[in-house]
Amino acid sequence: MQGNDIAEYSVRGQGVIFEGVLATLPDSLIAKFYKQRNQWERYIQAVTPHELSLKAMIDSSVRLGIATDVYTFVDPRAVNPIEQWLSRKGISVAVFYYMNVEELAYDLKFQRSLKTIYVENQEQASIIGLRSHVVDKQKAWIV
Repeated sequence: MQGNDIAEYSVRGQGVIFEGVLATLPDSLIAKFYKQRNQWERYIQAVTPHELSLKAMIDSSVRLGIATDVYTFVDPRAVNPIEQWLSRKGISVAVFYYMNVEELAYDLKFQRSLKTIYVENQEQASIIGLRSHVVDKQKAWIV
């Protein structure tokens, strides 16, 4: 019961994988140098954003109020630079590091409030399961 209303109370949520869905990781020589030197701020600044996916995530999170988590497989030290990168784009969300998609899929079993997880390709979708949706980086997703 919430506010004297008899209703079901649950928070709708979504998850988004950073690399491939929100941005393309850089593969230039200078980016590889930053990665080898653990200069994650500079490395993340070199990513190519996927504008429509970012706009869709910002819209669903800010305007619609859908709780959003961002997942990355880059490096645990890249979490803060990714949060700052997203913050500059106008959104403040939690970013979580996972070693691989299998580890993420296991943890998602316990997070039932996340109704949709946006992924880059069919391989990731098959590992995560029914809640996953493959996103075309050239199109905005519809919530």
